[in-house]
Amino acid sequence: MSGGIPFHNILNEKLYNKIGFTSQPVKAFYINEEKEKIEMSLEPIEGQENLYQIVDPKVNWDPEIHNLELKQIFEIQNPGFLFGNGGLVDPESILGIAVRWYSKESQQYYVYPVGEIANFDNQVKEYKIDINIPKGTLRGKVTFELVLYLKYLSSHTTNIVPGTILGVLENIQILFDGESSIFPIVETNDPSKPLWWVVCNFDDPLSDPFGDENIKIVINSGHRHYKNIKIEKGIGSSPLLVEILASALQLIIEKVKSTGEWEQILRNESEPGSIGEAVYYFINTFGWDYSTPESLARSIREDFDQRFK
Repeated sequence: MSGGIPFHNILNEKLYNKIGFTSQPVKAFYINEEKEKIEMSLEPIEGQENLYQIVDPKVNWDPEIHNLELKQIFEIQNPGFLFGNGGLVDPESILGIAVRWYSKESQQYYVYPVGEIANFDNQVKEYKIDINIPKGTLRGKVTFELVLYLKYLSSHTTNIVPGTILGVLENIQILFDGESSIFPIVETNDPSKPLWWVVCNFDDPLSDPFGDENIKIVINSGHRHYKNIKIEKGIGSSPLLVEILASALQLIIEKVKSTGEWEQILRNESEPGSIGEAVYYFINTFGWDYSTPESLARSIREDFDQRFK
């Protein structure tokens, strides 16, 4: 018989409230090409419940190129409630805590042990998560769950086996797309050329890849005003860089609209990884108004003004 009615206790809302679980926000880091450790933020995606996007202030992180380190601290204020009458297991059993993540798009499933809880742990328990995800491992939407499971089974319990998941303390979804795919930025050094420009070398936005071989924003480090961009401090510290990105993305979207495949792009009929798919992602995820050039220019800047405060 499948389906399920569990023949053991599980973490319900009442017990969850009694144990006093609290957590700090998840922090994300990577090591860039200059061997600097860069902290990124997890930003909620509007209109998508519990889905977050990784935002790199230096606009460089790519899950295909860089490892990703995730850190979090959480506490269980009253762990004793997990044992005995009304709890999950008998007082002689031991519970484990683990992070498990899975992704259908990445075809990945992994469990990372974090710690354990015993009945004699009758004071506040603090745990630290420190996970390193190798480059090229994950893509698309990845679900991360903080779970309680049975680690050690006492002789008094027979209706459950070690490893059984008994409850989920917290879960989030993270979108592994990388800021480098959102903003294909390259640098050049030529004092004779302008501060920045856009290159569009694509024929078919429905299939041509969204990468710097077909489309890119070029920033000229040889220009006399380059120092005013302050690119090394990230987007949030550079209003000029925000304006460059907003203008460039408007130009790119208007160029794509002029190719004749716009209706197919709006129906999300583009190939995975293509320019059309990227543009569809921009306008749907961020809610940009593409009805007129003026509306697009304004909505991009309104979005950026909130996103890169």
